[in-house]
Amino acid sequence: MMTVTLITIIIVPLLMLVGALALFFVIRYFIKYNAQVNKKKSPQQEELDRMKIEDLK
Repeated sequence: MMTVTLITIIIVPLLMLVGALALFFVIRYFIKYNAQVNKKKSPQQEELDRMKIEDLK
């Protein structure tokens, strides 16, 4: 019975730590992915930029 308790005391915190790290990396990935998507211009925005440049010529 003692070994089951000891294993539980060791494994449960390790699993919680692994889960917290996994959650951290998933959140970090989505923040980076969202920033990358927001940097990309839409086709309409690119066309507007082109029109502005042509107006300046």
